Amino acid sequence: MSVPALPRRHMALVGASVFAISVVSHFRTPLLPAIGAELGLAAGRLGLITTTFAAGRLLADLPAGFLVDRLGIRRVFVIAGIALGLGGMAFTMATGAGLVYVAAGLLGMASALANTTGMTYFSTVAGAERRGSAMAVFSASLLGGQAIGPTIGGAIADLGTWRTSMLVAALLGVLLAVLGAASRAFGWFAARRVARPSDTRPDVAIGALGPLQRVALYGIPFSSMFMLGSLPQTLVPIIGGDTLGLSTTTIGLALGMGGVVRMVGAPVGGWLSDRISRKGVLVPALFLQAAGVSLLAVATSVRLWLASIVLLSLFSFSGVVAATVLGDLAGGQRMGRRLGSYRFVGDGGLLIGPAVTGLLYQHVGQAPAVLVVSVLLGVVAVLVAVVLPETRPRSRAR
Repeated sequence: MSVPALPRRHMALVGASVFAISVVSHFRTPLLPAIGAELGLAAGRLGLITTTFAAGRLLADLPAGFLVDRLGIRRVFVIAGIALGLGGMAFTMATGAGLVYVAAGLLGMASALANTTGMTYFSTVAGAERRGSAMAVFSASLLGGQAIGPTIGGAIADLGTWRTSMLVAALLGVLLAVLGAASRAFGWFAARRVARPSDTRPDVAIGALGPLQRVALYGIPFSSMFMLGSLPQTLVPIIGGDTLGLSTTTIGLALGMGGVVRMVGAPVGGWLSDRISRKGVLVPALFLQAAGVSLLAVATSVRLWLASIVLLSLFSFSGVVAATVLGDLAGGQRMGRRLGSYRFVGDGGLLIGPAVTGLLYQHVGQAPAVLVVSVLLGVVAVLVAVVLPETRPRSRAR
């Protein structure tokens, strides 16, 4: 059976929009030690910056799914750019923890709007035969922004201050909103809504899942985002600054390297999930990610710290492959709302993770804080292996 060609030009435009918003929303990550030093915030309160970022995402996840189904990608990206500009400006003006948390929440809202929009588009632009590969484009766009954002944010901060970096983020958010508003006149986003799905009869229906199977499926984004918020966005830069004495630029470069590694792993994971097995990609990825996290528990040298970043980054595509499974189960139908709920659960992990691990790090140390994340990933991996059905359509596989 022939597989229709993907609309590469439109995919590139949507991917570029996801990439740009991901870049700017992650300026803040390597700035945590500098923000803490100027505003007098300990590790636990710094962890709340990532927590409020997650809270903003939680507030926007469900509305984002509804909005992208109703308004289309262009308008939602404009709204995301406005939220990004407001968040960056609030960061720039902050003189205490309160406004910093508000700013992080606005950045989280921008991130949720862009990510749900992009994920919905890429999950429906192709049929089941290429859903994993199409979702890999989304993942590469998102992770590419996460890779470059901390590096640029850290470099700008070293040229000025962390406030300079966030001012640039605010200006870029405004620019993105203006370009999005003007793009219709140039035909850049001609489609009002995301593409209609080509597969309407999935081999396994989402309504057929039992309670434990749903826990396994939704446990993947929860554990993945718990890990992302706890480690790369919180403890990795704190350990790099406090324990290893690294500069903001060095921390940003290391986080950027992790993002580049994620960009390499994402297309491979998507490709394999289309050609071999969804579960055959998910289970090893979760276990290997847990192994990478465990290295950070004993990272008292820069070498181990970097090794942990590389390993946990390389296999961090499990959340996107799980979204591919969700698309298979739903047959591509009502994906904005479904992925809004899916991302809501995941962002619950992003909300809880930094607060829990930040407090554990502050009160009982590095190893217990990190091992909580590793155990969570391992438990989810076992659940996926035992109860989650394989959803890759055999009759349409190539």
